[in-house]
Amino acid sequence: MESEIIKNYINMFKKNKHNSVSFLIIIGLMGLLMLSFAKITSQEKVLDRAELSPVESKDDLVSDNDIQLFQSVIEKRLEQILSQIEGAGRVKVMVTLESEGYVEPAYNSIDNKRVTEENDSEGGVRSITEIQANKQVVLLNKGGKEEPLLVKKIEPTVKGVLIVAEGGNSSQIVDRITKATSTLLGIPLYKIKVLPFSK
Repeated sequence: MESEIIKNYINMFKKNKHNSVSFLIIIGLMGLLMLSFAKITSQEKVLDRAELSPVESKDDLVSDNDIQLFQSVIEKRLEQILSQIEGAGRVKVMVTLESEGYVEPAYNSIDNKRVTEENDSEGGVRSITEIQANKQVVLLNKGGKEEPLLVKKIEPTVKGVLIVAEGGNSSQIVDRITKATSTLLGIPLYKIKVLPFSK
């Protein structure tokens, strides 16, 4: 059936030269229309893929579990170190965080730029610039689990520290514990409070 249609068009070209020129123009315009439609739909597909790509905000990459783990590790290490201070005795530590911290993942960016110039029948020139950008987080496979490759990781900021120590009744011991904590965490002395254990 299709071959008959093609043969009919070829015969039509042979019979009438004027109709064949206008028919070629119509075919050419239809081809251009199809190409421009294909470009539009391909651009929409690229944009959809970019929107659905695994690009996550910095806040999404720092989970509550990571923050709690960071907090408990600091508390345990402080307890271990501060209990070694002479006269401190048994020590319990609670750390509060001011900020959650953030991580900056590595991105794989693909940017395409295409410039097309078209000449119309009146001698005018039209320039079309197409820019396509695709940005995806680089993922690493660690033990069967995909994790983002991190460029920068900022740990949470410590807001304050409460320390309960057996030697918290002595101002000299309190001073040592406070200065040691300030040095270890890099926070000012006024953010640290040392109290004695209850009797």
